[in-house]
This record gives sequence, C-alpha cells and structure tokens, in this order.
Amino acid sequence: TMGFFDAFFKEQQKTKSEEIYDNALQIFNSAELQNKSLPPQLAEKVMSGEDCDIISGGLGRFGHDVTNPIPVNGPSGEFVYLSRLRLRRTGSMVFFHKAGSSDGIDVFELTNASGKFVDRLYLDMYHPRCSRRYPDGYTLEREAVFPRGVTTHLDDFPKGLYKAIKKEAKVRLGIDVAEKESDCIDIAVSQASLAAMRAKSPHMKPLK
Repeated sequence: TMGFFDAFFKEQQKTKSEEIYDNALQIFNSAELQNKSLPPQLAEKVMSGEDCDIISGGLGRFGHDVTNPIPVNGPSGEFVYLSRLRLRRTGSMVFFHKAGSSDGIDVFELTNASGKFVDRLYLDMYHPRCSRRYPDGYTLEREAVFPRGVTTHLDDFPKGLYKAIKKEAKVRLGIDVAEKESDCIDIAVSQASLAAMRAKSPHMKPLK
C-alpha cells in the first residue's frame, strides 16, 4: 500500500538528515578533519605549530591576556573551542564573535543569554589542535554539540548572531545549525555591558 512506501520514504529521509548531522558532529569534534579542510598555506602553518595546551613562554592569565593566548587549530578550532565553553559559576553558555586581531592573535568578545556577562578572550590559531585547558571562570564541555558564535566580526553583536552562526556552520560543518539560545540573548543589556567593557580597555581595532 501507499502507506508502507510513505513510511519507508520518511524513514529514509530521517536517516539522511541524521547522517548529515552525524557528519557535522564528527567534523565539529575532530581536529584532524578540520585541519584537512584548511587552505594549504594555512594548513601548513597550523600543522607546524606547537602541539600544546598552553603556549611555551606564555605570560599572564591564560586566555585573558594577549601574551598567553589559547592555542587552537585554525578558525575551525576557534569556532569549536569557544562553542564548548561554559561559565563555571552558573554553567551557562557563552556566545561569541571576533572583535579583532592583534599581532596574529585573535580577540573574541563573549556574552551570555542575559547579557549581563561579557568577556574578552585571546586565541592563537596556529596550532595543530585545541587546548584542553580553559581560562579562569570557565569550564570546557567534553564535546561541541551546537555552534554558539562566529569567527567573523559582527558590527551589532550579539544582534543577528543566530543567523550568522547558521551561515558559518553551513560552511564549516556542511549543515546550517546554531545553538537556539543564541537567538534569545538580551541584546540591549549585552550591548550596554560590551560598551562598558570596551570603554575600560585598550581600543581594539575592529575587523572590517
């Protein structure tokens, strides 16, 4: 009967989308797969970087000071590492975009759903894998599930973040997914908190 074929077809469809998601999850959690998809010049730089959790000679607070950035593998490593961070105190997720770069070190701004929390972290993407360490005030989930930010600069961050994440996920993971909570950030509160943080610190050159 038609019913049987409908059911069979639905089953096939479901399996296909599950397969796409499983593939995405694999890429999201494999430095090896991420490194394979890098452009040759960047891949060479990433692969020849120090394989470490903390950079040799790093000075200051891990991740919080530009002199002690978090080692990760390329832009995909940034995308994955930051998507695994949670606030230690509350367990809440953080959302991010790239604020700028300073001498080859990338600077990311982070916020949470309430917008009351903001922070800035420094990452060095020329390493073969992501660090297993996390900065003070954070914990690191065992694996990344949904992307929570972007490795590009958003002028009105966190406004428009959800759509921007889906766009980047499509490129990096082959599927347009994003953490749903990234669509529920209190934009006004977050932007006020970010403005206060930026006013207090040395001016970051925004990326264009």
